[in-house]
Amino acid sequence: MHFIGKDIDQYLSQREYVDTAVVPLLELNLNPSDLKSSAGASEYLQSLTALLEKQFKGRILLFPPLSYTSGADRERVAEEISAEMKKAEFKHVFYLTTDAAWRSVEKLENVLWLPAIPTMDMDRNFKQSVMEDQLRQVLPLFLKEWS
Repeated sequence: MHFIGKDIDQYLSQREYVDTAVVPLLELNLNPSDLKSSAGASEYLQSLTALLEKQFKGRILLFPPLSYTSGADRERVAEEISAEMKKAEFKHVFYLTTDAAWRSVEKLENVLWLPAIPTMDMDRNFKQSVMEDQLRQVLPLFLKEWS
C-alpha cells in the first residue's frame, strides 16, 4: 500500500495484516555538479520501492521518501523517524537508501543500503530487468526479518 488516501483507507481497515513499513531515505544534493546523480538515485530508489510495494501489497505500507540535505544530522533524523514508526506500532520497519552514511547510524535497525544504479538512460525493458534483479536481492532480507 502506498501512502495515499485510497490506500490509507484500506490500511486502516486491514491494519492487523499490514505489519511492515518501508521508508525510503533520500539525500538531496542540490550542487549543480551532483544534481543529476542525486536525481538518478531518487529515480532508482522510488522505482525499487514501488516494485517492492507491488510484490507485497497488503503486507507493507510504503511511505513517501524522507528527503534530507547532505548536511542533515542523520542521528536526529533517525531518532525522529524511528519514534514515529514506534508510535504507529509497525512490527517491522525497513529503511531503504542509496546513501552509505546511513550504514553507520546505529539508531535505525533494518537499514538496507543499495548502491544507486543509474537507470535514467536505460531502455525500458532493460531497466525493468535490472530493477527486478535488484528486488531479488532485497526480498530475502524481508523474508528473513518476517520469519
